[in-house]
Amino acid sequence: MDKQSAYQIIRLFIDGLIERRHVLSVARWIANGEDDESKEAAFKSVWEEPVAEDDAKLSQALEQFRANRDAYEDALKTKKLRLRVMKYAALFILPLALGASVWFLASSYYARSSEMVQCYVANGTTDSLLLSDGTKVRLNAGSTIFYPKSFNSYASKREVYLEGEAHFDVSKDSGHPFIVHAGNLSIKVLGTHFNVKAYPNDEMITTTLEEGRVKVMGMNRSAVLEPNEQLLYNRFSGKMRKLMVDSEKYKVWMNGGLNFEQQPLRSILTELGRRYNVTFNVAPSVDMRRAYTMNFKNDESIDDVMTVLTKISGNLVFYHNQQYITLSTKKGGRR
Repeated sequence: MDKQSAYQIIRLFIDGLIERRHVLSVARWIANGEDDESKEAAFKSVWEEPVAEDDAKLSQALEQFRANRDAYEDALKTKKLRLRVMKYAALFILPLALGASVWFLASSYYARSSEMVQCYVANGTTDSLLLSDGTKVRLNAGSTIFYPKSFNSYASKREVYLEGEAHFDVSKDSGHPFIVHAGNLSIKVLGTHFNVKAYPNDEMITTTLEEGRVKVMGMNRSAVLEPNEQLLYNRFSGKMRKLMVDSEKYKVWMNGGLNFEQQPLRSILTELGRRYNVTFNVAPSVDMRRAYTMNFKNDESIDDVMTVLTKISGNLVFYHNQQYITLSTKKGGRR
């Protein structure tokens, strides 16, 4: 298993976000001697994350893991690595030692994750949430958020986990920073308005600040955003790029609008598929890399959007049949 995959699995397990039907298999993987190098790198990455300011004891886990790895290879196969986690109280400890069972890993996971709530928004719709601290969240189509049913008053921070796109109006609480985890990126705020777009299959995670100040943290670097600044984070390379933008354009989806700024056709069709709950069949002759800029302020129909797109392209035509849209080039048109 590659290091990035190991990191994602361990991060989700620590945070109590593994689907319950997969908990035992993940616990067995953590407890056995396979992929030790990848697991060690994953624990190290979690430890080095900037948001883990109160997780000093994780370093002990890493050292214990290294010390026990060699011993494990000579130990009886019935012995397992030990993983103890107390994440929900905002302080997690990972002392890995021989002798614990898969059952211990799984049972500690269930205890840790019992207060987390999952909200999924299907394609073709949006939804709103009010968190226990008063924070308002608006979720875009095809998005999932994990959050505590009630934020722990003894915890040092408020944490939620996002896959997809959401706009946050964070309730101010200087003693408890609000942190949005999106892939391997974390956005830390005290009280502000901002938009995060982090769909699992997208190469870029986009954070756009409307009001206040946020700190965006990746695995190896970080950046601070001021109002009307946007951070593009490549989830594969870890590179960051900061831009000046009109933040209002990046929340038009909340009122039924659409905003595409020099986006390749491939990503535009992906977003339209989520928004209108349609499936695109694209002819091989269509250039999916070509970039387009389009803005729609109101609830336009998918046919209206596709009509504008094909007119801008000059060589595309579409056919809409129920939930399917076929996109192709005009006869004799160049790609």
